[in-house]
Amino acid sequence: AATGSCGTLTVVFNGEIYNHRELRDQLEKFGHQFKTDHSDTEVLLFAYRQWGPQFTKRLRGMFSFALWDDGKKKLLLARDRIGQKPLFIRQTGKAICFASQIPPLLTTVAGGVPKVNPSALLTYLRLGYTSYDSLLDDIHELMPGHYMIVDHKSGKHETNPFWRPPEPSRHSSDLNLIDDTTSIITEAINYRLEADVPLGAFLSGGIDSSLVTYYAHNELMRRGQGPLKTFSVKMPVVEYDESDAARMVAEHVGTDHTQMQASPDNDVFSDLKFLISVYGEPTADSSILPTYWLSKETRKHLRVALSGDGGDELFGGYDRYRAMRLLQKHRWWLKHVPAEMLNSTNPKSKVSRVKRLIDAARQEDAPTQYKSMMHLFNEEQIKELGIKNHDAAQPYVAMPQWPEGVDPVHAAMRWDLMHYLPMEVLRKVDRASMAVGLEVRCPLLDSRVCELATHLPPALVMPSGQPKGLLRQIAAQVLPKEIVKRRKQGFALPIGHWFKTQLREPAESLFKSGTLGTLGLDETVAQRLLAEHVNDQADNTHRLFALLELTIWKQWVDHPTPPPPAKTV
Repeated sequence: AATGSCGTLTVVFNGEIYNHRELRDQLEKFGHQFKTDHSDTEVLLFAYRQWGPQFTKRLRGMFSFALWDDGKKKLLLARDRIGQKPLFIRQTGKAICFASQIPPLLTTVAGGVPKVNPSALLTYLRLGYTSYDSLLDDIHELMPGHYMIVDHKSGKHETNPFWRPPEPSRHSSDLNLIDDTTSIITEAINYRLEADVPLGAFLSGGIDSSLVTYYAHNELMRRGQGPLKTFSVKMPVVEYDESDAARMVAEHVGTDHTQMQASPDNDVFSDLKFLISVYGEPTADSSILPTYWLSKETRKHLRVALSGDGGDELFGGYDRYRAMRLLQKHRWWLKHVPAEMLNSTNPKSKVSRVKRLIDAARQEDAPTQYKSMMHLFNEEQIKELGIKNHDAAQPYVAMPQWPEGVDPVHAAMRWDLMHYLPMEVLRKVDRASMAVGLEVRCPLLDSRVCELATHLPPALVMPSGQPKGLLRQIAAQVLPKEIVKRRKQGFALPIGHWFKTQLREPAESLFKSGTLGTLGLDETVAQRLLAEHVNDQADNTHRLFALLELTIWKQWVDHPTPPPPAKTV
């Protein structure tokens, strides 16, 4: 708290402000006197005193905070530009409650557990994650890059953006682009190396984490604080394993590398229940498990880890971006190819990928095409699950808030940056890491990196249509060619196999428990999907995991408990 002539200011803060020293210098020139010599939390108080709510524009970091201005009787809630740190809000009557997790809002707020939000349930079934409305009524998440002001006197509140990604330039060139991008990325990494506790990095062997590792290690060595400690996961199936690539990078760079096996403490089912009790919502992304296991192993050695998250969305790493360009050029004939000729039970096979492209080509516009490549359950499957009149619960919109009037590839990348990244990827990382008390920092999500990448047209970010072509050009200067040329592999588990083995009985039991029925879903459809999967009639991995998580979540909601303390080691 800070007390002055205008009254007392009090702040509750989650995250890190990386440019707090520069802000401190500016504020001292205005006459503000600090009690500490290094606290970024104290900087928030004096920055608000000096600049008001708009001081959020000056922050470089990951953050969510609540600041109470006792003089004005106003509450300021704010969240970082990309949504690295969560901030949930529950409104009950005249009361507004907030937390970094959903469970405290259920167990400490009058009114008990809210009803299930049917609109959010549809979003979850369509995409595999919720939007900013949670699965429970009255609870929502403050949007990234926004702040909310609550006036205690009037009872009114308003929400305003303080950041939006810049529009793509029509005049950018590749002149000095590699050097300029490298400079901005290394600056972002260097900012995140300041820590009062041991620091290291996640290393998968992909372009993003390998670049972060290279520049972080070099800077630590220059400071006399190296070598950088790096951590990777060895998957039990070769198809999913990137550990050899991670080891190659570690040896090339010279880090102190640790490799762990992807396996749970007890069993997969127990870890899923634990994670849901921590963050209070389901996810259809099974990579939350290896992210949790990696975080838990890393936490034995460190308190802070760097990661390469954000590289795919900012620099064009997903194959679906190339697919959007192909559709723009060739949809006119692709839509006539008979998809019935293409059948495969392996969703990663070339045949399956071509079929998805052809299915997308049959859609009329870019957002509908993109959704056809992104959906978890399509509309017919959702009806089959038993949700009736679902258009009344949530009118069908292919991709809400789709950027109109821009290049379809850039539109897809921007949609992912503002939706898929904060709602799915960053939620997963924050929940899995904070469950064990590990802080994860993402240099590629620095505000300057984001503004550069989103300002560049796709032709410069993905030269010749190559995924992450710009980052690969940078990597070619410092990393082994085998790493530079590697295809994106993804951080995945053999969860499909586990549904035929160790997860089969728990899933069968849950799908017969009556729980899905309380959500208005037909359990027999879930049972059929599992039987088809076990008998190799179809690969229903992702849909089964989504329904499994949904069932575990609903059982927890019916008997909520406070989140357990972080599993620190």
